Formats: sequence, C-alpha cells, structure tokens
Amino acid sequence: MRAAMTPVPSTTLGEGDVPLLYRQSDERALRHQSESIRSVRKHLIVLLLATAAAVMAEQVPSHVGAPCAVALYGLTIGIGLYSSKRRARARWQTHRAAAELMKSLAWQYMVHGGPFHSRVADPDALFAERVEEQLRELRTWGWEDTRDGADERGAGQITPRMRAVRAKSFMARRDIYLRDRLLEQSIWYRNHAMRTHRASAHWSTVTALLTLLALAAAVLKSLGFIEGWDLAGLLSAGAAAGVAWQEVRRHRPLTHAHSLIEQDLETAGIAMSTTVTQAGWADAVAQTERLVSPAHTEWLARFGA
Repeated sequence: MRAAMTPVPSTTLGEGDVPLLYRQSDERALRHQSESIRSVRKHLIVLLLATAAAVMAEQVPSHVGAPCAVALYGLTIGIGLYSSKRRARARWQTHRAAAELMKSLAWQYMVHGGPFHSRVADPDALFAERVEEQLRELRTWGWEDTRDGADERGAGQITPRMRAVRAKSFMARRDIYLRDRLLEQSIWYRNHAMRTHRASAHWSTVTALLTLLALAAAVLKSLGFIEGWDLAGLLSAGAAAGVAWQEVRRHRPLTHAHSLIEQDLETAGIAMSTTVTQAGWADAVAQTERLVSPAHTEWLARFGA
C-alpha cells in the first residue's frame, strides 16, 4: 500500500479539527478502560493473597493467618460487587463505540465517503441525522451524553476543518484519506498486533511455568518430599489467575483480529490508490470504515478465540 500511494504533504487533523464529541467520548473510554483493568487486576491479586493466607494458616500456628484469609476473601467479594455496580467495562465499550462512530462519520463526511457522497444535497443535515440516530442506540447501552445545548448536537459537531477538507478536489481528498486515515489505522493495527502477541507470549510462558511447578510440587508431595504445604494448590491458583488475566485482556484473539484487519487495510489501500474511481469511491470508503469499526474487531476476535 505504501509504495502505491503518492500522498500530498501531511495534513493530519489536530485536536480541534475532530468533533468535540469524539474527544469527550475518547477521554471517558480511556478512563473507564483504566478503571476496568485496575479492578480486574486488584481482584486477582487479592484472591491470590487470600489463597496464600489460607495455605499459611494451615501450616503456621497463629491466630492471625485464618482471620487474615477470611478478611481477604471478604475483600475479594467486595471488589467483585463494587466492580459489578460500577460497570466500568460496559461504559468503556459504549464510550469507545461512540468515539469511533464520531471519527468514522467525520472521515466519511470529509472525503465524500459512504452515505456522504458527492451527490448528497445537504451533507450537514445528513451528518446530523446519522449522528443522532446512532447515538440514540448507544444511549440505551449506557453511553453518557454530556452535550450542552443545541449547538453541540448534530451538525454542531462538524468542525471548520472538516468542511474545508470536504470542499477539496477528489484527488486531494483521496490522498488525505489514504495517508491520514487508512495508513494511520494500518500502522496502529500492526503495532497493536505485535504488542498483544508479545503480551500473549509472556503470559503463556508465565502460566506454563507455574503449571509445571505445580505439577512438580504435586509429584514431590506424593513421594513424601513435601509435607503439609499445599504448594501445588497455591501454584495452580497463580496459573489460573494468569489464564484469567489473558482471557480478560484477550491477547490471542486481539492479535488475530488486528493482524487480519491490517492485512485487509493494506489490500484496501492498494485498490483505493490505483483502481478505485471517483464513482466507486464512496462505497470503498464505507467498506474501509467497516473494517476499522469496533463491531468488526469484536467479530474477528470472537472468531479468533
């Protein structure tokens, strides 16, 4: 794709050039994502500490071990109930969906893609209609609408830079889209695929090592070399926590999904820079935006799992 493109000088959109609602939803998505990950990490760590305290209480004569284990198990339950009430993961996903929706609609509006093709009589009105229609559905899933006043709704999300890009020629719009959207997304997916692959390899190694140590501890205990201590159980709990962390972070499915999307974007970029004409441009942009949508990534991740 990169060899086939001859883009104009970079005009990457700045912070104030994208819809305000994208920036707001992106900020909230990142905040809820951090909260969700911290909550799961804390839950698993406290559960492991509770298991270790229970093992210690069985072997070390003390009036502290058992109450400590009980308190930690109680804290584990409390963390779970609090996390369930906060619904950080659901909020993270709905705000991420809203942010990506706004970015996708903004790009389609700017480059005459999808429903915002060159023959549309009133693209601003269509943009407002599509934004409110799709946000209405997200609102039922927990998206928090923080907009104040009519000037922040619908067409109020269209920035001057978006209108300026839309007014450019087809060739200029094509080059801007290929470079600042398609190529940027291709690089993003490649980097994240490598990152999740490394994380998957790391945690697979950790869980495999803990499992082997648990097996060794079980064998040694059966042969009488280890008395009393349930090291196999403690190590197994650690391995289970590692597996649970991988399932929460979905390293392997996301590696699969991001790799496939990067390949599809490479193919789309070659076609859009060489064979796609102005007549087929709107449909090609709509297809590319579908590739980078959260729903498509989720579908591929489930398939890869």
